[in-house]
Amino acid sequence: MKIVVLVLGILGILLGLLVTIISVALPELTSNRVNFNEALPGIIAGVLVLFVSVIIAVIGLILVLKKKK
Repeated sequence: MKIVVLVLGILGILLGLLVTIISVALPELTSNRVNFNEALPGIIAGVLVLFVSVIIAVIGLILVLKKKK
């Protein structure tokens, strides 16, 4: 169970990074057909997922390290 929390945190970090990077790159990749203001909700969502996932991963890491002691 404790490993599951760590794995979910790591997967969430990857998802948050992916969403944020794609949202930031979207205006440049579409030749400004998508402006920055339209990409901003994706950037905010990606950063929020990233932040929550880091917290979950740290909690999972603490639980796994406590188990080994």
